[in-house]
Order: sequence, then structure tokens, then C-alpha cells
Amino acid sequence: MIRFARALPTIAVLVLSSLAAPAQEQTIHVYFQPLRDDEVALLNKAILEALSQPPLQLAEKPSAGAVVVAVQGKVEVTRKKVSGTYYEFTVGFSRDGSSLGQSAQSCSDKKLSDCTDQLVLDVKSVAGPR
Repeated sequence: MIRFARALPTIAVLVLSSLAAPAQEQTIHVYFQPLRDDEVALLNKAILEALSQPPLQLAEKPSAGAVVVAVQGKVEVTRKKVSGTYYEFTVGFSRDGSSLGQSAQSCSDKKLSDCTDQLVLDVKSVAGPR
């Protein structure tokens, strides 16, 4: 009985710490079809970096089970004298040849995170539990 009483605080700490620990997200394999236009090199770099952050794992080529992210059509680039460069584009998502949906993106060169943050959320959403 005394041993159990001494172990009780330790057990309580272990149980509480396991409840407080966030659930570890499952790795999502992603392939991004790179943008080839030099005019959007900054955007391309930002997207590649965002899709490399856990729980996402960027693949060098499309593979079975990976979410494929590809810009559909052309990235529309608008340059403004005062406020900088703006990007608008549509991204398609697929896995193993099946479409998972698409997303419209819009951001400026000064706040590329508007596009990349939304893109990461979209990938997590379309990847969902299988």
C-alpha cells in the first residue's frame, strides 16, 4: 500500500503529461511541381520552403500516396509602383492521379505567407485521413 501511495504522484504526472502533449501529426508526403518562370522565383522558393515544414515532407518527384500540388495555368503577376508585386494563381491537388480539389491564391511579394500559409492548410485538408 505504501509503495502504491508513493507511486501515485508519479503516475498522475505521467497521465497528465500525456494528456497535455499535443497529438503528433502524421507526415504528409507532398510533391510540388516547381514554377519555371524566373518572374516567380521568389514565390516558388517560398512555396518550396513552406511545403518542407513538418508535418509536410517535400518529395523530389511524385510518388504513390503523395499529394501532388501543381499551379494550374499561369501565375498572374501584377507590378505596382508603390505597393510592389502581386501574384494570383490557382493550385490543383491530386493523389495517385485522382483530383482532390483546387484553391485560388493571392498574395504580394511583401507577404508571401498569405499564399504559403493557406497552401499548407489546403494540403493538410485535402490529405486528410485516408
